[in-house]
Amino acid sequence: MKYKIVVCAAVLFCFVTGEVQATQIKIDMINKVTLKEKVITIRDISQVTGDDDDLIKQINEIEVGRTPWPNNRRKIDRDFIKMRLVSSGINLPDIAFEGPRLAVVSVESTKISEAEIVEKAKEHLIFSQQSFNRDITIELRSAPSEQWVAKSRDEIYLEASLADTNKMRGNVVVMVMAMSDGIPLFKIPVHFRVRVFEFIAITKKKLDRHKSLTAENSFLARRETTRVQGTVFSSIDDLKGKVTSRQVLPFTVITEEIVETLPTVRKGDMVKLYIKTETFKIVTKGFAEENGVTGDIIKVKDLDTRKVIHGKIIDAANVQILF
Repeated sequence: MKYKIVVCAAVLFCFVTGEVQATQIKIDMINKVTLKEKVITIRDISQVTGDDDDLIKQINEIEVGRTPWPNNRRKIDRDFIKMRLVSSGINLPDIAFEGPRLAVVSVESTKISEAEIVEKAKEHLIFSQQSFNRDITIELRSAPSEQWVAKSRDEIYLEASLADTNKMRGNVVVMVMAMSDGIPLFKIPVHFRVRVFEFIAITKKKLDRHKSLTAENSFLARRETTRVQGTVFSSIDDLKGKVTSRQVLPFTVITEEIVETLPTVRKGDMVKLYIKTETFKIVTKGFAEENGVTGDIIKVKDLDTRKVIHGKIIDAANVQILF
């Protein structure tokens, strides 16, 4: 009887000893891990120990996927790791697992709030309006959603730009982009309504076509010009020499589209033509071949030679001949 007990004990000892000798590597899983955006390796989600340094290094470098999207998690369990070990030529009987059965991986990430995005967009919009001498109000039309990026906050900076640099009033879109080391992380539009208020010239009464615009029939007042088409006038002095191009109703905003400048010289007008140098001045008469205002260069016909030449309008009666 004693002999049988000794034999059984010896067999059990050999079995246990053989198992211990076969298990050279231990993989101790880590329950939760937060990583920078990268390819995940076994080293990232476990502690690998044992007596074979080369094998440990090989196991540590085995890839098991990529980090998840920001504000998300990825679960990697033992079975998946075993599959990756086998596909990498690792003998599973040589591996012992410890710790939790799976590792939960998240990526180091930062939330860029809706308020921060709007603030950056509005800041840029105000800056872009500074060159204009006018009052504005800025209203948020639609709020952007918060954004998650796989970077720490100190690695991120925001940039903003107008979607259309020619559109500065009404419905305006500002693009906000998150950057890190010169690489864009996201780009999102922020929609505003920009209302514009200016002191502008307005008619006092009904004006017929070709009526001169003066302080007697126009005035300055603060009006919203968000939807006004065309260039407005911010001073009555700017209307000097201008007339209405059509009939205009009372309290109409005066824009360049409803005014015109009367020509100083009209086609068919008789004018003095002269050539002036340091030593002499020659004067003759001629006819204007086209309309023009002071400073314009127009065609004129010399009455003596009947030739058409070019001259610069000096005033309503004089044109300086050019060669």
